Amino acid sequence: MRCLRWLGAASLILTLTASEAAAAAKPAVGQDRPTGPRRAAKTIDNTTHMDVNNIDMVVTNHGSFAYDLVTGNAGFIYPKGSTHTAVFAAGPWIGAKVGGSVRIAVGEYSQEFVPGPMANGTFQTDNPRFKNYKIVRGNTTSFDYLNWPADMGAPVDSTGRPALLGDAMIWSVYNDADPSVHNNDAGFTAPLGVEIQQTTFAFNRAGALGNIIFVRYKMINKGGNTLDSMFISAWSDPDLGGFTDDLVGCDTTRSLGYIYNATNGDAQYGSRPPAVGYDFFRGPIVPTGTPGVFDTLGMTSFNKYINGTDPHSSQETYNYMLGLKPDGSPVHVNDDPLQPITKFQVPGDPVTSTGWLDSNPADRRLMLSTGPFTMAPGDSQEVTIAIIVGQGTDRLSSISDMKSKDDVAQVVFNLNFDICAPPPSPTVYVQPLNKGIRLVWGSEPAGFECINTALNQDFKFEGIRVWQMSSNSADATPTVVATFDNPDGVTNIYSDEFNSTSGAVQRELKVNATDSGLQFSLDITSDKIRGGNLINNKEYYFAVTAYAYDANNAPSYTVGGVPLGIVSEVLESARNPIRAAPKTSSAVFSLAATPVATGPLNPSGTVDVDQLVQSQITGHDYIVKLNNLEQWTLIDASAGDTLLVNQANVSGDFENPVVDGIMVRPTAPRGVAGIGELRADSTLTNMTPPSTDSTGTWHFNDFGGLGGFTPFFGHPKNHDYEIRVLADTTNFAWTYGSGEVSFVQTFKVPFEVWDLGFNSLNDPSDDVKMSIMARDRDLSGDWSQGDRFYIRNIPYALVDWDTTGGAPNPVTKSTDYVPDGSDQTLGNFQPAYNNPLYTLGWPPQTTIRVLAGRFTSADQYTFRTVKAGTAPGTVVGNDVNKIRAVPNPYYAHSQYELTQFDRVMKFTNIPASRRVTLRIFNLAGDLVRTITREATTSDQMANAEIQWNLNTDRNLPVASGVYIYRIEVEGVGAKTDRLAVFIEKERLDNF
Repeated sequence: MRCLRWLGAASLILTLTASEAAAAAKPAVGQDRPTGPRRAAKTIDNTTHMDVNNIDMVVTNHGSFAYDLVTGNAGFIYPKGSTHTAVFAAGPWIGAKVGGSVRIAVGEYSQEFVPGPMANGTFQTDNPRFKNYKIVRGNTTSFDYLNWPADMGAPVDSTGRPALLGDAMIWSVYNDADPSVHNNDAGFTAPLGVEIQQTTFAFNRAGALGNIIFVRYKMINKGGNTLDSMFISAWSDPDLGGFTDDLVGCDTTRSLGYIYNATNGDAQYGSRPPAVGYDFFRGPIVPTGTPGVFDTLGMTSFNKYINGTDPHSSQETYNYMLGLKPDGSPVHVNDDPLQPITKFQVPGDPVTSTGWLDSNPADRRLMLSTGPFTMAPGDSQEVTIAIIVGQGTDRLSSISDMKSKDDVAQVVFNLNFDICAPPPSPTVYVQPLNKGIRLVWGSEPAGFECINTALNQDFKFEGIRVWQMSSNSADATPTVVATFDNPDGVTNIYSDEFNSTSGAVQRELKVNATDSGLQFSLDITSDKIRGGNLINNKEYYFAVTAYAYDANNAPSYTVGGVPLGIVSEVLESARNPIRAAPKTSSAVFSLAATPVATGPLNPSGTVDVDQLVQSQITGHDYIVKLNNLEQWTLIDASAGDTLLVNQANVSGDFENPVVDGIMVRPTAPRGVAGIGELRADSTLTNMTPPSTDSTGTWHFNDFGGLGGFTPFFGHPKNHDYEIRVLADTTNFAWTYGSGEVSFVQTFKVPFEVWDLGFNSLNDPSDDVKMSIMARDRDLSGDWSQGDRFYIRNIPYALVDWDTTGGAPNPVTKSTDYVPDGSDQTLGNFQPAYNNPLYTLGWPPQTTIRVLAGRFTSADQYTFRTVKAGTAPGTVVGNDVNKIRAVPNPYYAHSQYELTQFDRVMKFTNIPASRRVTLRIFNLAGDLVRTITREATTSDQMANAEIQWNLNTDRNLPVASGVYIYRIEVEGVGAKTDRLAVFIEKERLDNF
């Protein structure tokens, strides 16, 4: 659109007077004319954009969208980040009859709607609250979220909180009740008295939903008239790229109207012009004639016209809504009076070149209408439309792509937008370290899976990402610090996205992962955004997110035969910034529980305790009890309460629940708890180095070395094992030499190794024979010094394959062994004489049992938490000596300053739960500055800081020199100390 009907002056928040709006045409004789008082001004919000996905669209608070009132240019950018525009302007048009006369309200270039709800049957005067309200998933601290206008009709959930649709939503309310703005010549009637509550929302997704914006209109008749034969239209001046080569069409089976390019040579999009569709997903609800039975209307007419043939009266507009020509005559198929009458212009299929198609490309307008319906005073109707963008390899494939995306959007609408949301965000805890930050997060997302059968999606939790943020805003620039993902073969995840640098859609790396395995804590010591190490008392912002991928739609991505990852949509929880500052505090954050009793299989088990939520620390005594299944129970001994029961995690990691502000982390003993001979010429039990068997010809040591037995229980299983020496066996071992593990040969060995399972020595039902590998270091085929047997974590039968792709050979049992990470060494050993220079076979029928270390019911630990302010040296409560001025001295600048004009010195470790007064004096004793900080929390452990901008109480810069400061902490004490300030020399850049 280049010839506008009307365009007034605009600014970011526009204030337009009625005299500035020039009416384009006068109403026809006999029509209702605007009457009543003239409105002095209207405040238009033109600053809000729906830009959460691949589309960047202007949304105003008076109906107009996709039109930038500030510049008078197109307000619909696709793809986001480019300079290409696919729509020039759009908005709702409504029409009805009141007492037989047509009334119209249009949302075009000039608007016949004003912001705000109606009251007492008319519009209200301007109010700053009549703005757009935008909320984004995961951000519950924004101004719009906290000031959500539920009293004006903004949707809320059952708890009264904003009811978010999609991943971003804009809500506004407007009405047509101000007669002074009914001056567009396509309307120019008396008001209808309709209030419209508009909800615009979109999803931050890849695929179809990433190219769609939904708009829901809730229309309420708040006037005093019955609105008969009412219609609502989705009007648009598309201007798809270049505005002179546009064609339009409609698809009556989808209630869809659309714009597409006439050639594959668009002025903006070149050879791949997109197509833009407008779909009525839900129209008005109307009676069918059968009592109690209603129907939902779809698109009931589709009209097109070109620039210069716009409707110039309310009757012409209403005729368009009816599916007629402007003069009221019917539309015939192919514009042929001999063809049938239709309400739908150009409904053919351009892709197959069938049916009635648009021709003579030009600057098109289109109108999709739905109706008629009746609205009595107080009645309401809801209508939902969507704007869909498709882009294929050329103009026609773009239509197919757009319709395919429209079908997905219809499914999502039919599901009431109940689609897979991202995994839940983990709970995050912060521990300040000296020049570092420890983040600990919960395992809440780990079991996430969302299956959507209608969309053939199966989103599964895949990993955790830790971010550093540039500020505490959810929109702050993020930098990935670390990624921890499931070790399941899913590593890098790619998606096809628009690249603003190249100006084309490219395959981008969405998640960079390495099958690292999940982790639930991270110590951070370096600044990933600014570089260097973290600085004590400086604030940083971090976030921890969980992500999932669509397992049903995850093809592999290979370049040059090298697998790089998969291509999939990724759902990721919101980045909620967490403030953290490294501290030199000696406050208690970690404890080591004391063993009260330990069993014979527990040579090295530990229980660590982390105080994560300081305000919840009780100072009580606690007991940790273990059982024979290696489960643990936490008891508050002081209160007599059992807090946790039968917890199974004994890995020592942070994947445990937090209760009373603490996390208990038992680490089970692993390795060898005992080696015993069960059967030989005579029996020796509980052997200890350098004990030998009854024959004196061989021995086992638990310290390794030549002639020893070095079990390496790297596998997390806490199982017992037996080595059974047999007179005759068909057991095979496979060998490798020094260096890389590779196939050499297999041979018989006169023994077997059995996994006896966990805590089931007398139950043979779970015994599993394991694979054996021999290290033949010199590849001699004979047993020689330095050779060794290894127990592998592979059941014996599973060695009969060729991991390089060759067929297994069960006769020779040949294999080409390639470690895959799950095949860990469970133990390694050497049979030998007491003289380690010679080797000797073991006597048949010998059985050696290796008992794994583990917790049992004999193990019990105790600890006492340390409440805030009760330990010497804690930063709060009773230790004002921990308060510091930093940097001290101040040399010209500090790390806390963000710009060259900032001056920041901080006083750290201030008790946040107390009123604190800071006074700064010069050496003459004159008071230079007084700063008071009020208590902001009851948390005795919380600390804060006071910032000084190096100005006096008169807001003048201080001079370089030495100063005395005194800090008084109400109810605790005071501290007096010195500080030095050296101000940099000022240099003039301009004269």
